[in-house]
Amino acid sequence: MDWTLIAQKIVLSFMTATFSIGVFFSFVVAPILFKTLPKEEAGKVVERVFPIYFGLCLALDALSLLAVFKANVGFILILILILTITLNAVQLYVIIPESREKKRTDYQGFLKLHKISVIMNTAVVFLNLAGVLYLIFKPF
Repeated sequence: MDWTLIAQKIVLSFMTATFSIGVFFSFVVAPILFKTLPKEEAGKVVERVFPIYFGLCLALDALSLLAVFKANVGFILILILILTITLNAVQLYVIIPESREKKRTDYQGFLKLHKISVIMNTAVVFLNLAGVLYLIFKPF
């Protein structure tokens, strides 16, 4: 059994899942919620769903990082995963709690945090896409 090949497939699967989940929640679920529900209700749904989303993406990328050491796929993928893990952790443990507080006390501060969150989330989606493409096209 070739453990390197299995590890490569695990990394590819997890990074593809993270990318797909990111695209689905960010570019399908959230816009639909805000188009179909009143802004306050959509915000409440997103407030409940996005911590799960960021936690799931964090876990998938962390598992990918563990597998990448056995996958023998190169240093660039390790850097991508460390960056996505860091960005998701900041989202989950810093941005979300801070934005909840700001939403109640400083709406302009909340909007600034939201913009930062959107940029970070988009970066995570594209970094995972870059990782997936790297794995697909890298000659092993």
